[in-house]
Amino acid sequence: MEKPSTMLAVVKEHYGPGFSLRSVPIPEPPPGWVRVRVRAVGICGSDLPIFDGIRPVPLPLIPGHETVGEVEALGAGVEGWRIGERVAVDMVVACGGCRFCRMGRPTLCDQLIELGIHTHGGFAEYMIAPARNLHRLPEALTFEEGTAADPLASVYHGMRMIGPLDGATVAVFGTGAMGLYAVQLARHLGAWRILAVGRREAPLRLAVELGADKGISMQQENPVEAIQSWTGGSGASVVIEATGAPGVFPQVIEAAARGGRVLILGVFHEPIQMNAGLVVRKELQIWGSLCYTWDEYEYSLHLLAERRIRPLITHEFPLGEMERALMLLHRREALKVVLRPS
Repeated sequence: MEKPSTMLAVVKEHYGPGFSLRSVPIPEPPPGWVRVRVRAVGICGSDLPIFDGIRPVPLPLIPGHETVGEVEALGAGVEGWRIGERVAVDMVVACGGCRFCRMGRPTLCDQLIELGIHTHGGFAEYMIAPARNLHRLPEALTFEEGTAADPLASVYHGMRMIGPLDGATVAVFGTGAMGLYAVQLARHLGAWRILAVGRREAPLRLAVELGADKGISMQQENPVEAIQSWTGGSGASVVIEATGAPGVFPQVIEAAARGGRVLILGVFHEPIQMNAGLVVRKELQIWGSLCYTWDEYEYSLHLLAERRIRPLITHEFPLGEMERALMLLHRREALKVVLRPS
């Protein structure tokens, strides 16, 4: 029998006997903030190490940052929003005044707060968030579909940083939600050839359905050799790492072409080994990517609403069945799970 989540046990202990995730006290929004009645919230891959106690966070904490719902109450001074409006909540709370915020790089804010990581998030019936973090949910999107904006925006943020993809051969390592959004965005942004690298056959088939030219199984062939074969020996001009697995990273570097670009989307919780000499000899450019900006999240909502990008949701559960959802994700029997508090 698998053990229940460490984080879930901590949250239950904090709120006392008889606690369920549906009985969290209803918060009052401070000035400039709103209370959101959560209608749907996705479980992100970065939530799993929080629940497992691998990623340090301030305790007690209610995680959850792929949050969509309705405005329930307005804090003092909030303007431009009405009770009952359908909203999506982005997770990036920046100070607005430090040098990075003034440079237009809020993800590097000196006082960055991420909702659901540094303060309570959406795995509850209600959450509070700054009014400036709200986005109107397009009518074309359901609450569940709206949860896809957060992971999509996180991928778009990185792909926007690395520059144009016109004519590029893109290799995406990882066929989880982030990798599959990267495949879709690469096609949307004009990549010439897209290669998806993964371990399981079903997600690889889905990657091809979503726009990849080829699915490369790490179980059946050496991915670096396969990429070399598909590129005439040159390697991929853009390589996207979307696994967060330390053992995969050396192959990411090997698969890149000379003068290539490498984007790291995966969140690593262990040290990685990298052949720095190979990076130098190939003159590779390497980017790390964290979260997104307000406009990137807004753009992602519109990509989803206009069906230019397909939202990836394989399972939906009531919030009370969170432990079942977490076990499915740990067993890799679900690609993307959305919880419904109501």
